[in-house]
Amino acid sequence: MASSEALVARVARNSARLLAARVATSLAGVASLPLVYGQLGSRAYGVWALLAGLVAVASLADLGLGSAQIREVARVADGGQQRQARAVLGLGLVWGALLGVLALAGTAICWPWLAHACHLGELTAPARSAALLLLVGFLLDSLAMPWRAVLEGTQCYAPVAWVVGGTSLIGAGLAVTVVELGGGLVELAGSVVVTSALRALMFVGAARRYAARLRPSLRAVTRSDVAYVMAYGSRVQVANAAAAVNSETDRLVLAGFFGPAATAGFDLGSRLVGLLRLPSGIILTAVFPAAAAAQDDPGRLDRLYIEMTRYLAVFAAVGAAMLVVSADPLVRLWLGHPLPSATVTIAILAPGYAVSTAAGAAAVVTRAEGSPGRETRSGVVAAVLNLLLTVPLLCLLGPRGVPLSTTLAAFGATGYFFAHFHYRSRRPVAPLLRALWPPAFAAAVAGALTWMVAFDLPSASGRVGAALVVAFRGGLTVLITAAFLALLGFFDAGDRSRLSVITSQLRPRRSAVPAMDSE
Repeated sequence: MASSEALVARVARNSARLLAARVATSLAGVASLPLVYGQLGSRAYGVWALLAGLVAVASLADLGLGSAQIREVARVADGGQQRQARAVLGLGLVWGALLGVLALAGTAICWPWLAHACHLGELTAPARSAALLLLVGFLLDSLAMPWRAVLEGTQCYAPVAWVVGGTSLIGAGLAVTVVELGGGLVELAGSVVVTSALRALMFVGAARRYAARLRPSLRAVTRSDVAYVMAYGSRVQVANAAAAVNSETDRLVLAGFFGPAATAGFDLGSRLVGLLRLPSGIILTAVFPAAAAAQDDPGRLDRLYIEMTRYLAVFAAVGAAMLVVSADPLVRLWLGHPLPSATVTIAILAPGYAVSTAAGAAAVVTRAEGSPGRETRSGVVAAVLNLLLTVPLLCLLGPRGVPLSTTLAAFGATGYFFAHFHYRSRRPVAPLLRALWPPAFAAAVAGALTWMVAFDLPSASGRVGAALVVAFRGGLTVLITAAFLALLGFFDAGDRSRLSVITSQLRPRRSAVPAMDSE
């Protein structure tokens, strides 16, 4: 029991460290992107977002070696073979170098076609230099991946968090400095290379300090190691390919059909909507140890699943409604001026992100039960639906059809995931429906009522005015949603008890040391 509690405590500490790094990365992006966008302009920023998307697609072609390296290092701690771990790390190093070189060569060779397809025009030459520099940064990150895997596999998450969070802040500071000094795409990409080089050096140094014996080795590679990596990595690569379609292709499609300026608005809007997943990711990471500990107690695991789904559904539904009704003032608050394409993107993507967020508890349970393939199939379904819907909706609705296809794909894939999950695990569907429909209904009604009220009110100008509008619309949405949920009897005695416990923990406690009498 003591060892189990120690394991849970260690996982919780590691989760907190990584989540702190994730929060720092998100905040750095939120703070720096308006300044970068303001200095580059809509068209140049759209090219920058497009290039970043291309690099992100390349990073997903890792053949699953990222997961394989972490897995083999972790097995060493449980009595696994150090030789095999070093061999897999060596294969990861070779593939990282090869992937980076292939990406650089492929981009250089195919650049004229890419520039024409994405309508880069006068930005073709600087965009080419920026793309190659970004791929140099990608190469450095790929070469550092084995040493990061050593740290994660040995559960040395503190240095990982420091490196990721620290270099994210440094990178954001460099980017802002570069554009404020008048730099363009090439100089901005150069700042990314500097950040990647620093991150790589820090990962290598930390891995040598904490686990010097575990390092890449090509001499230890055997044919069976290559076969193992290919077999294990192929399954992960399918999930990565689906993720690339679902997260990055929209930028490429918009650039191909409408030019880089359309990509800029989509990128900014999708980044704001993406913040909706950050709190839920924090919650689910913290809950995973509890789900793993409860896998041998089906009743307890089911209760945890439904309770977490209820809370995630409330958060996701309210968050999506707030984003939809506050999209325009939120963009004005962030950028300092309106950007209709970003506003439309937020309003369309928010419901899709909310639906996928509500399925987070089911995803955690599938991982705890050792069946992550269900989640992978859901990602593949989303990718297929996205590909099938994008072009027809784009032809029918223009640029709005691209984010709409992503949202509709999220609805379809999440519905499939829930149905498949409950059918395969033989869980009843009624508790899930009781957890989902009241928040969805209440938030939809609240959003509609807030929109009708806000439509008749004058819109204040400036960032201060936008902040007031966001606060009013968001607060009204929350109040109306809470009122409807109370009327529907959604909150029970257990919810009130948990709220009471949280409130008591937040109250300041009186000091146990008595005050000294004055003389």
